[in-house]
Amino acid sequence: MWIDAHAVLEVDGQRRVAAVRQEWLFDEMFGAYATQGLKRGKRGELPPALLEGMARDWMRSLGEPVSHYFTRVTVQGRPQAFAEPRDARVRWDPRTQRLTLVFTLPLVRPVAPGPDGAQVDIYDPTYFVAYAFDAPGAVAVDGPGARACKADYRKPKELDWKTMQQLAAIPADPDALPAELFAVTKGLTHRIVLRCS
Repeated sequence: MWIDAHAVLEVDGQRRVAAVRQEWLFDEMFGAYATQGLKRGKRGELPPALLEGMARDWMRSLGEPVSHYFTRVTVQGRPQAFAEPRDARVRWDPRTQRLTLVFTLPLVRPVAPGPDGAQVDIYDPTYFVAYAFDAPGAVAVDGPGARACKADYRKPKELDWKTMQQLAAIPADPDALPAELFAVTKGLTHRIVLRCS
């Protein structure tokens, strides 16, 4: 699965990270799979109630401990806990045949970035979701304290051809990723470092 992603770090008036807002635009193949057999309107639109149900189901699945929204926030090496996600919704574009999931992950307690900044890591530890933050403005800072803060985005390291072939050969539903490949996928993290003056 391929996702064109956007992430917005919400910073409160005390220059603390308060939430991570995300938008995931899924590839066309996933759109075709996820919507097959669903009743559509005259122009190919999907009923709002169906999209609301999708958003609920997907957020429930993403909240499982294995995936945990594919997002981690750490400050000075300490992971920060998320409160219940909010504003989750799914959009369907009948023209492009693509689904978009939008959601906000508030922190239980807003946290100051600290001297080394706050690190926001977005990645799939099982390697089945490939993220791209390639669009202009794909990473941004928003909120009352945003003007005092800056987010630096770091792409994951490039994989060599042999490792890519090994990962591509993994079945779609393995019981567990082989240990040596699981170690490799940890290096495929999209990292955003937020620093505030």
